[in-house]
Amino acid sequence: MRFFTTPFSYVVSMLSSCSPIMHSFKARAYSALVSSRLPSYRSIVNSRLHRRASTILTSSIHADEYIGKSGRHYKVERALQEESSPPRQVLLATAGDQRFILKYIHEVNFEDLQDVNRRLRNNTSHVRLPQDIIPDKSMFVFEYFTGHLLHLAQQDLSLGTRKKLLKEALRGIAEIHDRDIVHTDIKADNFFVNWKQSDDGITIDKVQLGDLEDAVHIPPGSSMLGKQAGNWMWRSPEAHARGRVNKPSDIFSFALVCIYVVHKRVIFAVGDDELDEGIDRLAVVIERQISYFADNDGFHGFLEYLGDNPWASVFNITLNGFNQDNPIRPFSLWQGVDDDFKSLICAMTNLDPRRRITARQALVHKWFDGV
Repeated sequence: MRFFTTPFSYVVSMLSSCSPIMHSFKARAYSALVSSRLPSYRSIVNSRLHRRASTILTSSIHADEYIGKSGRHYKVERALQEESSPPRQVLLATAGDQRFILKYIHEVNFEDLQDVNRRLRNNTSHVRLPQDIIPDKSMFVFEYFTGHLLHLAQQDLSLGTRKKLLKEALRGIAEIHDRDIVHTDIKADNFFVNWKQSDDGITIDKVQLGDLEDAVHIPPGSSMLGKQAGNWMWRSPEAHARGRVNKPSDIFSFALVCIYVVHKRVIFAVGDDELDEGIDRLAVVIERQISYFADNDGFHGFLEYLGDNPWASVFNITLNGFNQDNPIRPFSLWQGVDDDFKSLICAMTNLDPRRRITARQALVHKWFDGV
């Protein structure tokens, strides 16, 4: 493989000028995938995940007040989010002088998520756990936060503040991983932040990893298999392939969060205007994952990790589409990116999940020195 140096601004343009040769490889890869009628893998871990992907705003269907198991009365101010079929809600409520978030959890997931919460209770300070529950309404009650990383990272923040945000966020991942909980949906808007704005700038009060509805307890020696877990813009290669998902999958996704927080770019976002006819959005994402993060050892290790997974052919065909006109653009050679930051990201994004560093190892990486 030949490596080419390219400016960061060019790389984050999302490879909008892919060559016709590359497009043909994408089409072939996806044609092969569809025609193979991929088998539906069973999950090794009994995780009953029924999260809906689409969200619609509807008229309010909630009551004015709910009573938690604690006896606390929650007065609803407004609906922040509502879904249909079945109804699902996120409500802003008050109790006394405090604000809370009331979140509907599908009944199928309610007990499973309570088990996850019990495993984390009293052992975590960087994970957003429910403060109360409303069992008859299948609702969890959460502390209200000012916002999340997806929004806050777009503000005018110093590099030191961005490092602090990421280190605190990473502690949340380390805490759940210590207890064999895998989040499976790591992305910027799942890290909640309390901050204050003053004349001196933004002061960070608290950062917590939240939205654990898809979190799974995976005992040592097991993996989750057969689910494209997580959001496609933040998903790991093995999750794209419905392969074995475990703690390293969270780490890969968190590396993308780091890039976003430091450089304000979602590098795997693909707009409709970037897609030629017949090209699947996921094909572009997989191309970029290989281009930015694959080296020889990592790629071959990844194929070994997939085993007889039919998605392996998609990654192979995509790799074969790179050439002089469409070169790979490894993150390690991006210009305008700090060397220590490159080292951290590359250690978290090795295509072979077995070669990625852990959350605890990442916390002591040189890039976080002094934070």
